[in-house]
Parts: sequence; C-alpha cells; structure tokens
Amino acid sequence: MFTVSAVALIVRLAPPSIRARVSSAYASAFLIGGVGGPVVGGLLGGLSLRVPFIVYSVALLLAATIVFVFLKDASLRPKPGDPVLPVMTVRDGWRDGAYRASIASAFANGWANFGVRNAILPLFAAAVIVDQSLDQATRETHQALVAGTALAVFAAGNAVGLTFAGRTSDRIGRKPYILGGLVVSGLATAATGLATNLPGLIAFSVVAGIGAGSLNPALQASLADVVGRERNGGPALAAFQMSSDTGAIIGPVLAGLLVDRGSFGLAFAATGVITLLAAIPWLRARETHPVRHAGTA
Repeated sequence: MFTVSAVALIVRLAPPSIRARVSSAYASAFLIGGVGGPVVGGLLGGLSLRVPFIVYSVALLLAATIVFVFLKDASLRPKPGDPVLPVMTVRDGWRDGAYRASIASAFANGWANFGVRNAILPLFAAAVIVDQSLDQATRETHQALVAGTALAVFAAGNAVGLTFAGRTSDRIGRKPYILGGLVVSGLATAATGLATNLPGLIAFSVVAGIGAGSLNPALQASLADVVGRERNGGPALAAFQMSSDTGAIIGPVLAGLLVDRGSFGLAFAATGVITLLAAIPWLRARETHPVRHAGTA
C-alpha cells in the first residue's frame, strides 16, 4: 500500500524535468534504510530478538506521524468540481512498449538486486570466500564480516549510480541509463559467482551496485513519463510494483535450487542472464523523456 501510493504521489507532484532526480532521492532514502536497518537491527538483536521488532514498529509510527503532519493541509485529491482523472489500467499501459519494458525490468531488478543478492550472497560468502579451515568461532565472525562488506560496497556503488543517473537522466534521457544499468548489473552479477576471494567479491559488488543505481531512477522516471500527470495510474503502478515483488520472491527460490543442484556460479550466472534479457525490450521501446522530445520537436 505504501509503495504504490508513494510512487503515485511522486508521479503526480514531480515536474517532468526533474522526475529522475526526485526518483533518485526516493530510492536513496530506501537505500539508506535498507542498509542501516539490518545494521541497527543486528546490534539491537544482541539485547533481545524482540527489541528490533519493537524499534521497527516505533519507527513506522514515527514515519506515519511525520507524513500526517506534513501532508495534513496538502490537497492530494482533485478539488470538488474538478474533472476526474481517467484511470490508466494495466491493459492501457501494455499498449506502450516502454511500459512493457518497464515491467520486465522491474521483474529482473527485483530478482537480482532485491532477492538473490540479499538471500544468496551471504551464503556464497560463507561457503566460498571465507577460509573453511578456520575454527568455527573465527569462521562465523569472518562470514558476517565478508557478507556485510559485500552488501555495504554494493550499496555504496548503488548510491554513486543513483546520484549520477538521477542528475543526468533528466537531461540525456531514460533509455541510456536503463539499458546501461541492466547490462552492467547483469554482467557484474553473473561474474560474482566467479569470485574466489574478498577483493574480487568487492569489485563485482561495487560494479553491480553502480549498474543497479543507474537503472532505478531512470526506470521509475520512465514509468512516470508513461503514466503522466493527467491520468490516475494506480493500477499500472501497482502492476509494476507487483512485477518487482514477484521477481524478489521467485529469484531466491530458483537460485537456491540452482545452488543445491549445481553451484553458486550457476545461480549467479542465471541471475545475470535474467537481468540481461530484460534489456532486450528496451531496444525497441520508445524514449519517454518529455523534455528531450520537446527539445527535438
């Protein structure tokens, strides 16, 4: 409920000329929470496993209060007598090649960067990167350190990609960053399974993070371009989010099967291929950037 509503609000309020920058700020907030939450939760878990859940609940209530205070006087609904915005259904969006490509990209991004990376990479670090000859206590410490480092540098690369793409996608266009982000993220993810030591894992994680960071603001801005401010895009936006969530659910399950039946390398390679395949629909999809179109008209 929150994600779809938040994206719909961004689509409605963000001027077309800075949509990617606004999407970058939104994604950066998600990134900070996604990285900081597990760190704080892990520290609090040492006190009691109940404490992180209590703190999380309080944080959600605090966030809800902030939203209520800052938006209580805002007019988020059409004024009485204003024309009702037409609803953009999934069927309406599906007629647009850019929307279909966005759905595919969301699925691949959810699969690789929200699902497999968070679920499989810590296991890969524990089984392959950490020296198995160490005693159990030392090995467990190194496993947590390696996994945390890999996820942290991915987040750092993500922040770099978000910042750069968020500022320049509003001038250059969406497609270059979407295509580039999918290709870079896909190749780096596939190569992650080839890492045999921590420096290699860090290098591949940073590159994958930059690719994912370059993809996200341009992809959200492209979706906002398709929906526009003249339509109620709730159903179309919900389908986009559901595609990402579906990838995040299916990806780790199938990757885990590939690890059990094959190897970590096979799981990361398959994930990289899924990400690369998502770039194909964009080759024929239109550039949705309205400012660019206005400049070339």
